[in-house]
Amino acid sequence: MNEEIIKKSNEIYSNKANKYPFTSRAVSWDDMQSQYFRFHEILKHISFEENVKILDIGCGNAELFKFLNFSGFKGTYTGIDVNDDLLSQAKELYKGIDVQNINILKDHFSLEFDYVVISGLFNMNYGQDLDWTKQMIEKSFKLATKKFIFNAISSHVNFKQEEMFYINPSEILTFILDNLSSNVILEHGKIPYNFLICAEKVKNWESISRNNK
Repeated sequence: MNEEIIKKSNEIYSNKANKYPFTSRAVSWDDMQSQYFRFHEILKHISFEENVKILDIGCGNAELFKFLNFSGFKGTYTGIDVNDDLLSQAKELYKGIDVQNINILKDHFSLEFDYVVISGLFNMNYGQDLDWTKQMIEKSFKLATKKFIFNAISSHVNFKQEEMFYINPSEILTFILDNLSSNVILEHGKIPYNFLICAEKVKNWESISRNNK
């Protein structure tokens, strides 16, 4: 199933990358303002201390890297994605940037980062399901030493579009509380039809929660 999702994702984003190169629309945002507002909401949960390391999963053309620098970021940025067209744009825009083609559910990738973020990766419908989403969340959380922060489209909406993927925030929150962290923030509706979750790394919580099952 994962290979089918990657294939569909690459079809969607390669088309957009070639049609709208070097723009927010290349990664399916309607405009830069909406994309940057989501970045702003994520960064509220990140402390910009010296030498902080951030991993951007589904980085696309690495627009978050630019936004981080506008925001005073002085740490280390790493971006990973499965789309070579978008990664090529990132490398052309930002010389020397650390971006790589990595599928965290398949490829060996065990580096640790202070903060791991996902913005927009869960939004498009690639044929994924909730189990795949949970796998992505669990793997992403394990790569963080401080916090994992992500956004998604809420299932609590009054209309749905076939090309979008809707997630029940209550179900994801319960999954994280049961398996990953006891310190979780859920923000719903600050951006219409969207939600954000920030899960903090709590020492020994994962092993304790699993042993209690």
